[in-house]
Amino acid sequence: MILALTLFFISSASAQYTPGGPTQAGLPPGCVGSYPDIPKCRANNWFIPDADPCYPVTSVPMPGQQVYIRDEKNFCINLPNPNSIVMQNNYYNNGLKPTIVQAEGYVQSFCVGDYLPPGAMRMSSSAILSAHVVKYDNYIQIHGKMDCGALGINCQQSSPGAYDDGEHCGKEPYSGVDSSANGNPGFENYVEMAGDGLYCMRVCAPGTMVVGGVCDVTHDTEGCVSFMKVDFVDGFSFTDLSTGPRTSPRPSSVSSIHCSFHFHRYFIYFLSTNSTILSSAVSLTSTTSITKVAETVAAKTSGSVSHFLHIPFLFIAFTPFRSLFGDF
Repeated sequence: MILALTLFFISSASAQYTPGGPTQAGLPPGCVGSYPDIPKCRANNWFIPDADPCYPVTSVPMPGQQVYIRDEKNFCINLPNPNSIVMQNNYYNNGLKPTIVQAEGYVQSFCVGDYLPPGAMRMSSSAILSAHVVKYDNYIQIHGKMDCGALGINCQQSSPGAYDDGEHCGKEPYSGVDSSANGNPGFENYVEMAGDGLYCMRVCAPGTMVVGGVCDVTHDTEGCVSFMKVDFVDGFSFTDLSTGPRTSPRPSSVSSIHCSFHFHRYFIYFLSTNSTILSSAVSLTSTTSITKVAETVAAKTSGSVSHFLHIPFLFIAFTPFRSLFGDF
């Protein structure tokens, strides 16, 4: 079985262009996908100077392969394309569901929220189980859990698949970021990983796909936890760190959010001695000390640790003070 799948990967990667063969919408005649020739990429240091016979006849990024992240309720990620000729012939028409890895080269953007980029498809409302977004100056990041059954994906695998728009040898070289006013203006590249019911993605500013950059594609197979330093917790959240610590609370369906020491991304509100209202979002775990919280808050507000340690409102995340501010 493993040998058969391996042979399929090799043959599918090399058979995406067949003169006179079937044609996927948006591609030249005889082309069914855009997955790069890996042996050729490796032999040429991941740069292929030759013209691609399957370069899209549409615009690039291709319609239907554009992603973006606005917040935890408005975003698009790329997933296996149910309308792909290859995916239909090898999986869907045979009653099978492809994994993220098996769909590399055959993706479709699926979205939640009001805005759909050109060619994008709306995702089932039950497909996203959690989403956490953090916005920085030069990239925006999302991670969470998804319902693979609702998405028609096989997630019974131990390692994630990866999609990116790296030129020449990217997994999806003609996909990309929707940089319109409704998407992510000024952002150009993305790196996405998914598998085992988990997903994560970064959309990044130009110049960040290089080695050491925040969208460094050489790390795209390491997994979300290693590359993006995330924890897969329940709920939905949005944190804007691009102009300072500013956080928007979102409802969570997790009952454990009411436990004092079993919570993540609680919002700590406190008052300084001159009554100026300050706020900061700190990701806490059961091992986080109050001193560590104070250090983090102080760093974000240019205050002193000792000052914040003496603020009673620092403890509102703990019962009974939290009840003064309601659930958040």
